[in-house]
Amino acid sequence: MPRAGEYRELSTIAEVWGAGVPIDSAGRPYDPRRQSRMSTSKLIASAAETVTAVVTAPQMSAVRMESPTPSADCDVHGLCHHLLNSIHICRTAARKETWPADRVVTMDQPPWVTFPPELLTLSQAWAAPGATEGAVEIHGRMLPAALGAGITLMELVVHGWELARASGQDVTYDDAVLEAALTQVEQLAPGLRGMPDGFGPEVPVPATAGALDRLLGLSGRDPYWKP
Repeated sequence: MPRAGEYRELSTIAEVWGAGVPIDSAGRPYDPRRQSRMSTSKLIASAAETVTAVVTAPQMSAVRMESPTPSADCDVHGLCHHLLNSIHICRTAARKETWPADRVVTMDQPPWVTFPPELLTLSQAWAAPGATEGAVEIHGRMLPAALGAGITLMELVVHGWELARASGQDVTYDDAVLEAALTQVEQLAPGLRGMPDGFGPEVPVPATAGALDRLLGLSGRDPYWKP
């Protein structure tokens, strides 16, 4: 059974930001201008569509909920629980609302039933006028809305890949999505590396590796993991 706080990496990001720790590989503050020229809301919508395809694929209905995932401390059920709560937190942030720190959402239906409507409303929330402007609240910390949107994108790409790999699927994100998510991970990794509920040790990848493998390695995931 997953722990109540298994989406705490969002809290860790918020704490790092709130403490004023530089979260850029060059020691610079977060800069939303380094994001893709494509609007972040469109990137989120594209990533959400890809994750929807993963959770509704036949392989997902065949995988056991206790099967392992690239996250050593999470089985498939725990990973789904984590992603579901992350979606709720990020959607609440996009709406400029407050998510109670002690609130936990449980997954009462299979992933292929639970996630499609959740992912759709997440995309809609970030596409609403003003969603990516100003500030948003995550775990009691005020963050730039552009950072909140970037975190949302990163969560979808990383955890969507984990679910795909755990269920024996290959996953292909739009190039613009991967470029933006990689930029986000590059900016967050120095501040989160080694922190509780942050990023694990970097996994080395070849210099010729694509954007997905590079962002996975930077976030402490093994791009070549297999069940």
